[in-house]
Amino acid sequence: MDTALTALLKLPRKAKQERGLQYTPDEIHGQVDLWTDTLVRIEKRLPEIRSFLKPFTAGQRTSCILTGAGTSEFVGYCVEGLFRSKLALPTNVFSTTRIVTNPEDLFIRGVNTLMVSFARSGNSPESVGAVRIADSMGGKVSHLVVTCNREGNLIGEIEGREQSLAIDLHRKTNDRGLAMTSSFSNMVVAAQALAYACEFEKLAGHGERLASCGRQVLQVAPDVIEQVCRLDFDRAVFLGSGSNYGTAIESHLKLQELTGGSVMCAYDTFPGLRHGPEAVINDHTLVVAFLSRDPYVQRYEIDLLEDIRKKGLGMAVLVSCSNNAGPLTGLADFIVEYDPGQKHDISDDLTPPLHVITGQLIGLFKSVRLGYRPDSPSESGVINRVVEGVRVYDPLRFRERGSFDIIAER
Repeated sequence: MDTALTALLKLPRKAKQERGLQYTPDEIHGQVDLWTDTLVRIEKRLPEIRSFLKPFTAGQRTSCILTGAGTSEFVGYCVEGLFRSKLALPTNVFSTTRIVTNPEDLFIRGVNTLMVSFARSGNSPESVGAVRIADSMGGKVSHLVVTCNREGNLIGEIEGREQSLAIDLHRKTNDRGLAMTSSFSNMVVAAQALAYACEFEKLAGHGERLASCGRQVLQVAPDVIEQVCRLDFDRAVFLGSGSNYGTAIESHLKLQELTGGSVMCAYDTFPGLRHGPEAVINDHTLVVAFLSRDPYVQRYEIDLLEDIRKKGLGMAVLVSCSNNAGPLTGLADFIVEYDPGQKHDISDDLTPPLHVITGQLIGLFKSVRLGYRPDSPSESGVINRVVEGVRVYDPLRFRERGSFDIIAER
């Protein structure tokens, strides 16, 4: 059955080129089929991964930093809780952009650190710079890289080192469009699998269930979201709990990127919205809620949606959820369900790849609606697929000598 998304996929090649639709629609549509491949890649390397992780799961004084820049950083927020709960490892998300500017604030001397770097291309200066700076901070740092580009500079930086490991994903995850879509969801799936490395058997059948729900989203969401994007909203607020707080962060960036900044976005937790950010919601604001399956968590989310409806806030509310079993009656104008028949039991901390498709599609269809070219929506060239014009400096050399020695640039 055709959808608003498959209609874009079926456009003639020339029309795709002219409208900037060669890559992004296909990468959103094709990501689901790559999730199983990503899980298989992790499973094949389990002995190596478990051996690598053993020093950090043996109860020693260790810590974990999940890092990346932009969308790659947001992968970390989707799996931060999983790394803590499944690996019993103190874990924080620090972007590479924070690491290169203020490394002394982030690394603890005398503590062995596992630094997990996420990167689509692996060619951003901060990716390599963060690795080099981490190594200079006086503690033992082990590097685990998850990337979509086997040939990227980041893999080249850590290859051959002791206590380092690189996971490269299918070449198709290395998105050619400006906005990261398939690369994001597949790095999230890979990171989730890494968190389960010591008990991987618990993920038995997960790939098939996840892909089935992903195909459900791709079947129902495009037409719903294409209709949503006909509305004249110029702001959007994305809300998520737990792992899907990361989904909310990533979705807000997708919509801003793909509309060249024409739609300004915010993100928060559901209770957090009440503490000031609710003020950004006006009559031209779309509210997007990624709903939890956990009844306890969902109670907070429903309370917030009821508050929004009671106050008459926003232009429309779109909810992404497992299934609409009743609590959303009168609270949502649009609903996307990824498991309407409740056939699959996927825990909340594994659902970001499903929910984020909704965020990606909002970005795509609003970009098309506003006349942008989704593959390259920044008409002025302000943002690029790989960041440009960045220099990373050696912090120790500056502290010692006051000199700005460049250690990475593009």
